[in-house]
Amino acid sequence: MSKWSTIDCKHCGSEIPVHEDWSDVPEYCKECAWFEEDCEICGNPMRIHRGWEKPPRVHKECREAKAAQWYEKQCMHCGRPMKVHRDWENVPDYHKECAWYEAECEICSKPMRIHRAWENPPRVHKECRDAKAAQWYEKPCKHCGRAMKIHRQWESPPAYHKECQWTAVDCEICGKDLQIGRDWINPPRSHADCLKRFAPKNVECGQCGKFFEVSTRFQIKCHKQGWSLPQRCEECKHDALLIKGAIGALRDKFPFPLETTIEKRGILFTDKVAVVRNKINDEAVAEIIMDKEGIIFEKRIAKATDLRTRQEISRTKEGKQGLIENIINPKRVVDTYDSGSKRRTHRTQMEKKGVIWEKHFAQTTSFDHPKATIITTTETKGVFFPKRKLQTNKPKTT
Repeated sequence: MSKWSTIDCKHCGSEIPVHEDWSDVPEYCKECAWFEEDCEICGNPMRIHRGWEKPPRVHKECREAKAAQWYEKQCMHCGRPMKVHRDWENVPDYHKECAWYEAECEICSKPMRIHRAWENPPRVHKECRDAKAAQWYEKPCKHCGRAMKIHRQWESPPAYHKECQWTAVDCEICGKDLQIGRDWINPPRSHADCLKRFAPKNVECGQCGKFFEVSTRFQIKCHKQGWSLPQRCEECKHDALLIKGAIGALRDKFPFPLETTIEKRGILFTDKVAVVRNKINDEAVAEIIMDKEGIIFEKRIAKATDLRTRQEISRTKEGKQGLIENIINPKRVVDTYDSGSKRRTHRTQMEKKGVIWEKHFAQTTSFDHPKATIITTTETKGVFFPKRKLQTNKPKTT
């Protein structure tokens, strides 16, 4: 059986009951363990434990507030630290004894006081500069460091020797040398001929058939990354989640896996239609078309229709997350509503899995069965004529 014993308080001497199983045995009774002392900065009391080896003399926030007013930076000349106050408008870069130095005037050889912070320190006295003999001075080339002769009346003195002015960089597109001036503010990154190869071009959207422009900069990025040029316009990219949300909601209606392809219909004015088929027997069971809803503020929606009854099944539109939910999980979501009851039935958002090889998919959750999730993935089938298809299988229970 466990035993109790007593020890004396180190402050008042009173007995303290102690159990033999305790790993941390108190040295003071509760009344003696803590005492108060005044903070040396603000004068307010602070609680001190008698067991602390080095009790504080000031509040932590007082010490940090005082210390925060000062900081150290290195002197740019000697490298030793110097104290700098945060309220100073003009923070020095040098100690007082390091800030000034003397240099000889290149004309008269008499000393001049020079401040180390001056960007262009004088090399001659003013009176010497005004003299005829002081019309020329030397400055180092920014590239090689060798001296250059500069006339004092030049408005824009050169920063480089003529032979140092130009340099070669690799063209971002072809990798060959590209000559640029060292003092150019916005130097080109590619040859003009290379840029012509990637002039803005119109590409036909593979889903809706409309043409959209691919910029030069994006073409270059695709070229460098080894990507193919985009095959979908921005509107179809935006519609993709709406269509996947509508497909995910349909999976709860049909008791079999679904496979969906995007088809173009029409000749002059093409529309994209998502045809939903039974993956087992390839029977077309539903179709999804894009439409607009609203008068003043139009919104894109995806309408699903049952091909057997020709009745509208559902409408999928942009969803809104709650404030807290949006902070925790700031993703775009779409909601599906039953066309008959107008009740919201499903919510869909994009997810991903994998570390090295990430795979993106649409995850649909039913409001009636929140633990059952429906996954819609994009797969490419075919070798000679590849075609993108959306696969939706049996809902998974989380």
